[in-house]
Amino acid sequence: MSMWGEKCVRCGERRTRETYEGLPTCEDCIQSLNARLRAESEDRRVCPMDSAAMSKEIVYNVVLDRCPSCGGIWLDGGELELLRAGIEAGMASDLGHALFVPPF
Repeated sequence: MSMWGEKCVRCGERRTRETYEGLPTCEDCIQSLNARLRAESEDRRVCPMDSAAMSKEIVYNVVLDRCPSCGGIWLDGGELELLRAGIEAGMASDLGHALFVPPF
């Protein structure tokens, strides 16, 4: 193993010393896997607008309920704040990359 760790086996992008089920896995991928596990363990809900069975979607590692017929998205308590934080972090990261000017 290198000083910085092995490449994540899931995304292949980041080096990490973390593992998930014995395989090198970066923190972002671990969070994504945990969100998928949460989505699978949650009960499926019906849409309050049209009573259709809603599907689970993961956005910024937040499990959302989406209605396939009306397109409504329903959030549990605290999920809006988590989404906002994820979006702001992503925008700050993109801005940081855009402002980086490599030396000549």
